[in-house]
Amino acid sequence: MVTKRKQIHPKIKEVLGFDSWISDKEFLKNWKNKTTQVCKPCWELKYCPYWPFVEQSPILPPLRDSSIEHNEYLKKCLETNKMGNVTQLSPEEIKKEKEFLSILEEYPKFLLPEIFRELNDEELVQEGIKENLKLIDLYQTPYGNFESYKVPFPLDEEDEKERIFEELDNIIITPELTKRLKEKINKIKKAIKTGHRDDTKPLDPIRRKYFEESVIEFNLEDYPEDIPENITEAACNIFGHICPVFFVGESITETSEKRRKGRYISFNTKMRVVRRDNYTCQECTMHLKDDEVEFDHIIPVSKWGSSEEHNIRLTCFDCNRSKLDDVRI
Repeated sequence: MVTKRKQIHPKIKEVLGFDSWISDKEFLKNWKNKTTQVCKPCWELKYCPYWPFVEQSPILPPLRDSSIEHNEYLKKCLETNKMGNVTQLSPEEIKKEKEFLSILEEYPKFLLPEIFRELNDEELVQEGIKENLKLIDLYQTPYGNFESYKVPFPLDEEDEKERIFEELDNIIITPELTKRLKEKINKIKKAIKTGHRDDTKPLDPIRRKYFEESVIEFNLEDYPEDIPENITEAACNIFGHICPVFFVGESITETSEKRRKGRYISFNTKMRVVRRDNYTCQECTMHLKDDEVEFDHIIPVSKWGSSEEHNIRLTCFDCNRSKLDDVRI
């Protein structure tokens, strides 16, 4: 029995920069052409060179089931005039809360960054009410100067810890901060005692207005029931946005040597890989004979991995088959 492919939701096409009315066949052809020219840099380079700008890249619409769940959450917030949830803690989570509490008893200033974020949010909301702004106006971050994104490279974690401690030690604890520190510590104690963490807080006017508009405008048909895997795989594993590499990659910036696409691996590449890996499976370390070697794409071809030497390794038959379409980096 042949399973009929589900139609691709028009919203997905629009988000990715295509006309919503083009056929699924044409859309998939264009998307494949766009994504097979390059690979996600976090897979090949093991770090993201785009991170300050990922949030400016398109983000896929939520699936229908999760959008219904979110809409019900918004309704609940409007009914209770609170946002956030009360969650039950597992024994492991309670143990971690106890460990964190013991640290806070010696050094409560660890809570200051969280408190400062809350104070900043409260200040923004008050400014928004005064200026009659919408939620998106308050939290839409413009591009900053390139230097503002710079961090030490390579990052020395010990130096970073010392810098944070030094900054915290220099903060003067005001009566307002003392009050908030006590409230947060008491909240943790209550969570340990009851086994429930209460993350609810009053719903401010700016968010209430946004929630009301969202509930009124909610239309089930605006959300896809599913999204093809070859599209979701292009999303950032951390932020969820489609990786910018698929939108900013230009042939003029690439090397003169074309990317070797497809499953075909040249004889010369195979010979270099065999010598480099010394006839040894790179998964289980078993020594392989000539007729036992398997050539595995580290980043699978299905995920835009190339057939160049840096993306090929030796494995035994069993290890190669057990990997399926996973990325091993």
